[in-house]
Amino acid sequence: MKKLIITSALALVITTMSVFAQDKNFKLSTEKPVAGEQIGVTYNPKGTVLAGKKNITATVYQFCDYQWQKNDITLEKKDSVWYASYRLPQNASFVAFKFKSGKLTDIGQNMAYGWMLFGKDGKNVPGSYAGWAFLRNPSVPELFPDFTKDKLLIGDDVVVYWMEQQLRYAPSSKRDIFYPHLKVLKKVNPEQAKKAALKDIATMKNLPDLTVKELNNIKRVYAEVLENSTSADSMAKVIAAIDSNAIKSKNAEKLAAVKLMGAERDYKKLLPMTISFLERFPMDQADRAFDQANRIDYAKFYSSIAIIASVEKDSVTFKKYVAQTPFLSLANIFYKCMQVPYVSLKTFTAAEAYVYARPMMSRLLQFNDLKPDGFMDVYMGNAGVYADILMHLHKDEQALGFAGAAQQKYEYGNAPLNEVSSVLLERTGQKDKLQLVLERSMKKNQVTPLMLEMLKKNYIALHQSEAGYEAYLASLKDVTLDAALESKVKKSMIKQSLPEFSVKSNRGGKMVKLSDLKGKVVVLDFWASWCAPCKAAFPGMNMAVEKYKNDKDVVFYFVDTQEKMKDYEAYVTKYLKDHNFDFNVLFDADAKFSKSFGVGPIPHKMVIDKNGSLRFSEVGYMGSPSELVDEISMMVELARKGD
Repeated sequence: MKKLIITSALALVITTMSVFAQDKNFKLSTEKPVAGEQIGVTYNPKGTVLAGKKNITATVYQFCDYQWQKNDITLEKKDSVWYASYRLPQNASFVAFKFKSGKLTDIGQNMAYGWMLFGKDGKNVPGSYAGWAFLRNPSVPELFPDFTKDKLLIGDDVVVYWMEQQLRYAPSSKRDIFYPHLKVLKKVNPEQAKKAALKDIATMKNLPDLTVKELNNIKRVYAEVLENSTSADSMAKVIAAIDSNAIKSKNAEKLAAVKLMGAERDYKKLLPMTISFLERFPMDQADRAFDQANRIDYAKFYSSIAIIASVEKDSVTFKKYVAQTPFLSLANIFYKCMQVPYVSLKTFTAAEAYVYARPMMSRLLQFNDLKPDGFMDVYMGNAGVYADILMHLHKDEQALGFAGAAQQKYEYGNAPLNEVSSVLLERTGQKDKLQLVLERSMKKNQVTPLMLEMLKKNYIALHQSEAGYEAYLASLKDVTLDAALESKVKKSMIKQSLPEFSVKSNRGGKMVKLSDLKGKVVVLDFWASWCAPCKAAFPGMNMAVEKYKNDKDVVFYFVDTQEKMKDYEAYVTKYLKDHNFDFNVLFDADAKFSKSFGVGPIPHKMVIDKNGSLRFSEVGYMGSPSELVDEISMMVELARKGD
């Protein structure tokens, strides 16, 4: 056992530390000990079998990665109390202390000297409930340490309670505790255990990276809980096959195939190569140690197949392999096969996107019971886009469920999602909920033009007049957000000279020059036909154009730059017409103008004051039309005032 020695200086420090009482005989220096951090331990043997003993030592039982480890720690005495300083293992979830003198031991009077550990987020470390339960129950011998033989033991029903608490707060721990949980549950409620076992085995088999230990646990559940020897024997064969010489003998061939795929640049050739690889070297028959050592990642292979299949509109291949894909592939597949083509590039209609989005979401929800790390982020991060697809297909009730899930993540801080929620609530006649979404979205300054129309419509319907609407709208806004935005805008204000430009406009081919615009505040929006964020910002920019359309001292130009298509002028004309944007466009396909102004990444917005000086230069779009129009308005007004 490892020996942890305490210096006298440390012991003296501990005596001055503020401690929280868990037990009159036993204290830690904090109520929420964090794994990996140093803690102080205080033991007062008064009233115990160790009272008055001259030599007392301690053993700490550490539940680390669902296995018990023991360390002896040295105590130092001051007056009648014993002290130690002890660093908790980084991978520990629970610790318990046994104090000893000769053959006498003290593990606690009415409760064991044990403590659940916490992460830096303030939450219990997964495994802490299991440690607390199995410290005091021998139903699963390999999880029952030699902490006690007959004192402070708990019943099987209490163990089941603690297991259920752990699964509730840390669903991903199922892969670690499903066997001991089911084994004890069988003793408490055999029928419930069998039902849970069938469900848990199905969940476990969906995991792509099962360890041999986890496969053995599945075998044990078959044998000990379900009493199904045939299935247990089949699982034993699977386990044997994974570690077989036959599989290991193919490792060199496997590595060569991986290198060939890595060198292939033609994605049409890569698709059959990857499919062939998975057939020759199935993921569930992989030499995992070899894969890890050689960075062979099955999640990437499944992602590659799904992405190429979606690009090729091969829905049959897509569905087949997405149905098998490991969880770790799904975030990338959602992004490349749904977010990019549907949201960014708009190359998929809702009906086309649904063909691919539905099997992706179905596969994701198969991981719902286990909830592996990152599950909720992937689910809620994509639920809003899936809701948008369903909305356009008029699957409104289903769409509302996914929109609601996404709002748990964004909390009305995502304008496109807010619009989806609003449209669905309006369609389904949920007026009160619609008004709540509109007002909360306005408070977050995450509102689209359509939502503003809804707000105005609802206001007029309620008041039978438009009078007072602007004041009502202003009252909905969060003044602290406005102040923060204004502060940010003011800090970004600059003053730089600019070179002359002369660029052709889409309005009769007229040439526009900077020198001709003196006396006006000029807003330039640099964009391109291929730039999704640029076009996503247009509704907000259109709101700004509309706001200043009668102000002769403010002009807006949308600089079409860095173009790649030959017929870009025709495309721009059609795009603006289709979306009802009456924009004054400057054509800068070769980017000479934008480069002379220092423009690189787009979208890029600039505001020039009446003297021709650059006052604001901002790259990117954060996603909210209402926030964008406020930001542009603040820039315009500050530029108008000048120094």
